[in-house]
Amino acid sequence: MFVGCSSTGPVKLGEQEQERLFQAKSDQLLVFSSWSLEGRLAVSNETDGGSGQFRWKKSDSEILMDFHGALGRGAWKLEANAQGAELVLADGTIYRAGSIDHLIRQQVGWEIPVENLSWWVRGLAAPGKFRSRVVDDEGNISLLLQDGWSIEYDRYRVFDDINLPVKLTAHKGDWKVKLAIRNWSLTAPGSGDG
Repeated sequence: MFVGCSSTGPVKLGEQEQERLFQAKSDQLLVFSSWSLEGRLAVSNETDGGSGQFRWKKSDSEILMDFHGALGRGAWKLEANAQGAELVLADGTIYRAGSIDHLIRQQVGWEIPVENLSWWVRGLAAPGKFRSRVVDDEGNISLLLQDGWSIEYDRYRVFDDINLPVKLTAHKGDWKVKLAIRNWSLTAPGSGDG
């Protein structure tokens, strides 16, 4: 028998320390002028859905998205900049609109806030108010409630020395968006496109 030895388990951080870690991580993420991710995307509601391979690249001036549904169904490419957004479907049909959210809603049929999702996918709240946020002991958001959406972060992994989400689910009413990210790339200002 060992006298004086005890195991107390992992030490829980206080909310202030969790928030400090989250703020440091947020500040670190906001330094990057552009980012890209690759993985699987699934979007569904009570009556319809789609899933497939997904690539998303965002810089200060441009957004590029590329989606390839199962068996090639539902493939599309989207480009957006300050002048507006353009969606090209697999059959070559081109649609244009003033915003990504409007174009995705009207032509793909997905009621998802792409602009907010570009923040949420990095483990950040979108600019503006949020209802609540739960931060874990590593400074990662585990749950975010914003604009009527509930975003649950199931897993993070380190890319470019930063813990980034690799599995998250967002839902609002009937709509559900699931992302399983296999690769992240971050580019700092002045280092060229990544």
